[in-house]
Amino acid sequence: MTQPSMSEGELAKMKELLELAKITENQMKELADFTLEINQKYEKRLAEIRVAKKLQALP
Repeated sequence: MTQPSMSEGELAKMKELLELAKITENQMKELADFTLEINQKYEKRLAEIRVAKKLQALP
């Protein structure tokens, strides 16, 4: 059996949902990149602090 065709309204809703899904995916990628950038800066700062503490501990 074949499935009934979508009406124009249903097709328009599906296209809108697809567009929203694409936008959401792009926003998630941007957020992931931003989070990674923050994490890298945090890790770098922690490494700098560790080095500074080790240098202070030297006689």
